[in-house]
Amino acid sequence: MPMYEEPVVGAFYEDEDGRSFEVIAFDENDGSIEIQYGDSTTNEIDLDDWYGLDLERLESDEEDEDELEETDASKPPDDDDDVDPDEDDDDSPDDDDE
Repeated sequence: MPMYEEPVVGAFYEDEDGRSFEVIAFDENDGSIEIQYGDSTTNEIDLDDWYGLDLERLESDEEDEDELEETDASKPPDDDDDVDPDEDDDDSPDDDDE
């Protein structure tokens, strides 16, 4: 399916051959997109060609980490101060010493 979205710098995409790449630059004035594959090779794509490519946008690890941080921030903090009343307290005197 052709790509209908503009390229997003920093986003990862996968082409029809299963190769993934990151958009590292997008010049709207001249319509050029610079991409970098996982093996560090780079390529330049014309914006008109971009819209004809069969691409899928991938979730990046950074986006996953951001989502995880947001989820953690919405959780109530752990209460480590909660003490089980049935649990022996080392600071209290033992009943055995009487």
